[in-house]
This record gives sequence, structure tokens and C-alpha cells, in this order.
Amino acid sequence: MDKPAKKAIVIKVNGKEQPYTSVTNTLPQWSNEESNEQSEKQDELIPFEMSKRYTRSPWRSFVLAIALAVVLGTSFGLLVLTIIPTTESKPTSTTTLQQEQNEEVPTSQRTETIFVVQGGVFQDEKAANVYVQKIKAQQRPSVIIGKQPVYVFLGMALTKEEAKKIAGLYESLGIDTYVKAWNVSVDEKENEPFMTIVSAISLLLDGQQLSNEQWNELQSYSFHDEQMKKAYEALFAFRQTNDQAQLWAAQQHILNVLQ
Repeated sequence: MDKPAKKAIVIKVNGKEQPYTSVTNTLPQWSNEESNEQSEKQDELIPFEMSKRYTRSPWRSFVLAIALAVVLGTSFGLLVLTIIPTTESKPTSTTTLQQEQNEEVPTSQRTETIFVVQGGVFQDEKAANVYVQKIKAQQRPSVIIGKQPVYVFLGMALTKEEAKKIAGLYESLGIDTYVKAWNVSVDEKENEPFMTIVSAISLLLDGQQLSNEQWNELQSYSFHDEQMKKAYEALFAFRQTNDQAQLWAAQQHILNVLQ
């Protein structure tokens, strides 16, 4: 019998059939184009596998960012704590402290309308001084107010009627007077004491007596204005001695407040 013919072995390389024989024991060869394609595929696979192997975890980056923020924040805090105490602990100069203590605190003023006993009106202070000397010769109070014109006031009261009674005390001396309203500005804190003293003097000059309650009210005040303080002292000197000169002295001091 004839032996069956040997079938050729066929293999496929890149989709192409190629015969394989026992005589040819070489491996299939690829063309240059096929070799280049295979190399490119290998080049593409290697970076991909390497990148998968060495890619950093996102959690690791997040932790590093937090750690960096903590370090920077701590460093900045220490820097601030180091600088601020140095700035605040800088000693204040004695001159600065004295300037701050000497700064005057603005005080509020209150304007009140009173009634004054006017002795005369003059064009200059020289003529007004001649008139004032005449008043002093009668041992009566007076004050010069203003520049042009120059006023000479001889007394004051809270009401027009009380001022007219004071004016009558000058008429007996042959001194002509005129009663008119006048605005005066007094420190807000001493406004009430000022008005109380003016009222007390006008009442006493009219021959009236102050009650114990009115004297106690005068004693309750604390006077900062020097002229008001002297008027207060003259009033209590009059209370003890009943000396009319002390009463006119009180009127002189309260008139000086108008200057």
C-alpha cells in the first residue's frame, strides 16, 4: 500500500498562511514594516505598565499638602508672637504721657439769659475805666464787657423785676442805670450753681432772707470756677457777719464770670 501523502503544516503569521516543513527549521520572519509595528506596540505597552507601577496615590498628595500647611501656619504664628510683644512693650516717652495728660477735655457750654444792670456804654475802654472809678468810689461792684462798644455792668439777676430792685440801689447814689437781657455761657456742670448764686445774691440785696434749705443747696455744690467759688465764700461770710460789704463782694465776683 502506498503511504498517505504527508500534509503540509501551515501556520499563520499576522493573518497570513505560511507553510512549515521539517527541512526549514527556522522561525517565521516578519517583514520590516511588521517588525516596526511590533516594536511600536511594545513601546506603547511598557510606559503604560511602568506608569501603573509608579503612579502616586492621591491620598499621599493630600496628606503632604496638609502637613505643609500646618508647618507654614505654625511658623507664621511663631513669627507674629515674636514681633507683637516687642512692639507693644515699647516704652512710651514721658513727653507723650505729659501731652496726653495736658490735653484739655472739651466741655459743653450752656447759654442762659439773665438780666443785667447796665451803668453805661462807651466807645473805648479808657472812657469806661473813668466811669468804673466813679463806681468804685461808691464801693459798688462793676465789670467791663466788650471792646467796641464797651459795656459797664453793675449787677445781675435772673428776672427783670429782681434786676430793677438792684438798679434802685444805685439810683440812691445818683447813678443812672438801665436793665436789659443778656446771654451768658457757662460750663454745663456749673450752670445750676451759677444760677443759684445769682438768685441768692439778688434776693439778699433786696433785703430778703434765704431759707436753711437754700443755704444747704449752696453748700452741696462743688465749684470749679474761681470767681464762683469766691462768690460762694462771700455769701457765707455775709451769713455769719451780716456785713453788706460781703454781699456786694459776692456780686462783684459773680459779675466777673461774664468776662
